[in-house]
Amino acid sequence: MPLNNLRTALRNAWKNRSINAINITGLAAGMTAAILIFLWVTNELTYDGYHPNADRIHRVTAYIGTAKWTWETAPLPLVAAVRTSLPEVEAVTCYESAYNLNFRIGEDWLTEKKAAYVDSAWFSIFHYDFLAGNPRNFFSTPHSLILSKTKAKKYFGDRDPIGQTLRIDTIDYRVAGIIKDIPANSSFQFDVIMPLEALLEQPGRRENELTWGNFNYQVYLRLRPGADPRKAAAAIDGLLHRSVSKGEDESTTLSLIPLKSIHFETGLTSTHDVIHANRSTVTIFTVLGVFLLIIACINYVNLTTARAGLRAKEVGIRKIIGAGTKTLFLQFITESLLISLLSLLITIGLVSLALPAFRDLTDKSFPSPFASPLTWEIIGLTLLAATALNGVYPALLLSGFKPLNVLRGAAILKFKDVFLRKGLVVLQFTFSIILIIGTLIIQRQLSYIQHTDPGYNRSQVISVNMPFLRQKGKDRPNLTEAIKQELLAQTGVSGVTIANYSPVSIQSSNSGSANWDGRDTSFRPTVYQLSTDEDYQKVMQLQMAQGRWFDPRSPMDAHNFIINETAAATFNMHKPILGQRFSFQGDTGVIIGIVKDFHFASLHDKIQPLAVLNRNTWRTSFFIRTEPGKQARVLAAAQAIVKRYDQSRPFEYSFLDEQFDGLYKADQKVSTLILIFSVVAILISCLGLFGLAAFTAQQRIKEIGIRKVLGATVPNIIALLSRDFVRLVLISLLIATPIAGLTMHKWLEDFAYHIPLSAGYFIAGGLLALLVAVLTVSTQSVRAAISNPAQSLRSE
Repeated sequence: MPLNNLRTALRNAWKNRSINAINITGLAAGMTAAILIFLWVTNELTYDGYHPNADRIHRVTAYIGTAKWTWETAPLPLVAAVRTSLPEVEAVTCYESAYNLNFRIGEDWLTEKKAAYVDSAWFSIFHYDFLAGNPRNFFSTPHSLILSKTKAKKYFGDRDPIGQTLRIDTIDYRVAGIIKDIPANSSFQFDVIMPLEALLEQPGRRENELTWGNFNYQVYLRLRPGADPRKAAAAIDGLLHRSVSKGEDESTTLSLIPLKSIHFETGLTSTHDVIHANRSTVTIFTVLGVFLLIIACINYVNLTTARAGLRAKEVGIRKIIGAGTKTLFLQFITESLLISLLSLLITIGLVSLALPAFRDLTDKSFPSPFASPLTWEIIGLTLLAATALNGVYPALLLSGFKPLNVLRGAAILKFKDVFLRKGLVVLQFTFSIILIIGTLIIQRQLSYIQHTDPGYNRSQVISVNMPFLRQKGKDRPNLTEAIKQELLAQTGVSGVTIANYSPVSIQSSNSGSANWDGRDTSFRPTVYQLSTDEDYQKVMQLQMAQGRWFDPRSPMDAHNFIINETAAATFNMHKPILGQRFSFQGDTGVIIGIVKDFHFASLHDKIQPLAVLNRNTWRTSFFIRTEPGKQARVLAAAQAIVKRYDQSRPFEYSFLDEQFDGLYKADQKVSTLILIFSVVAILISCLGLFGLAAFTAQQRIKEIGIRKVLGATVPNIIALLSRDFVRLVLISLLIATPIAGLTMHKWLEDFAYHIPLSAGYFIAGGLLALLVAVLTVSTQSVRAAISNPAQSLRSE
């Protein structure tokens, strides 16, 4: 009997191959998209959970100044103090990032952006899989390093990397260990790890870092079992306040955040290289994955149940000749299972083909999804639901009627069956319209970000970093001016300025050192700081609200300040502000200008107070504005100039517009993913609608023939067949609008500056969905409308 059921199932599958192709394609596409989505979602939700005792690991968080700006860094001396003073802490460690580490292998220079210095307890808290070497050998000398497997392969090819050397500046570092590539769900994506002692042995570095006022290190600790994190945090905060010197900002406090909460941490004023994500984005993708599975299953259910009535006579004859309910039930289950298994095979192939591109798009090194139990749970539950719905429901529907009634021509499908199908179509298009509206709003917000005037001109500007200038001491001012003049002399250069940061991203801030006449002594604002020269305003094309920029002819401007409009409003100075005394970072001068606010961070964040200094000792980056079409020539000339002054590291440069785009790289990835999966969802919905329209047209073919004989035109027939589907889409629009509105309002809240949520997006989304539905249905309606009525009526 099972073999007979299989033969019958194969015969029916081939006979109805068009409808089955729609079912298989829709189900496979839905499962493929859902697997990829949940692979990403699972990665986000399991960040850092693989470390042993992850629930007991916490990071120290600093709330700086009276403004309580949130930093993820803490002072280095805190590590030793916690280690010796707090018995509830089992282990404590820290790290400092090594930005743009320059390696030399033979004659080749390599720049590594994912590197860090770690202290001796790092590997006792965090888990790494060592392929060669061990932490003991690594920490035996400061000039050691550990490489990830991929980087070891990149640097040394097939050679054994253990014991090989990499030169950093003038020091050779020995490779002491190789680790497996960092998991995609780790906050610490370091491909190169070095001992902290290597950083602290640099001249003057240890003395500077061991002061309690420098918050430069991420500090992690593992509590003992049963220890209360709140009490531990209070004790750590007490250590800070007992250790700070008089005159330092005593309003700063410390707290703890669980390791597994760091990935979704919000409100950070200062953030380093830990990867953060938006929890609402993960929620959106989770819902999107569920939507795709439901939409795919709805297609399957609708098309299968719609066709059930066509098999009524077949089932009636089977029952008359002795087939029982159990036999019919197994037949339908077998047919449904066959379609599901074919969908599974196609899904496995599609996921395998799409995974490399998905990894590149998300910039995540996902493992094979088929090694994850979650993937098989998704596949299993989807196939179980599809098989049950499409096998059980038709079987119960068809096995419960009286065969003689069917053979006499009585209909077996009742009103509730048609209503169920229409309800599922409404549900399906509700999901699709939500996705369409969401995609429109997300794309518009990202376009708004790209085209909003940030307050400076980022085009045609090259940023050249010259870290060797930090080592020049008293010679730095003359050297930087000499390099600047050489750059200005190059063809194609329209302006050059020197600064510690570009206007795209100013990351340095100070809390508590700003002072002015009339300041409330309890008010210690955190102020961002930019050190630059007299040409910065001209090169970046900043606008002045009041006063002037620095003047090279004024010796006092070496001590004077410029503030932005937000700082002027925040400080609440008495008027006029220009000419008032202002102290900052240990220097005192007067405010000579107020620059108009410009966005020196992403539009996710509000513009913060900014003080601009004319302090040469901080500046290591040159910014060169070029004439259109001259960038390549200027870049080559700049490289030649820099190489004359420093041959110990590679030439480092970037373009300001690329830096700007980097601020929204994560948003662009999310936008692209949502767009792709929304298109998949809409296509799946259209497949189902196409199938239902074809079935409806076939069911009404004789009615259409009679109407044409009586004078109905092709537009009349198209309107007749499309009317019901259009009505269902309009109902879907009414349901989808408030849901999409609430969801997108929540998403836009993550941006300090965003587009208004106007009705236009919802109208456009509804019209687009309606257009797609009408075009999909019309393809079948036109075929039915232009068919020859004589053929459809001949068999009557």
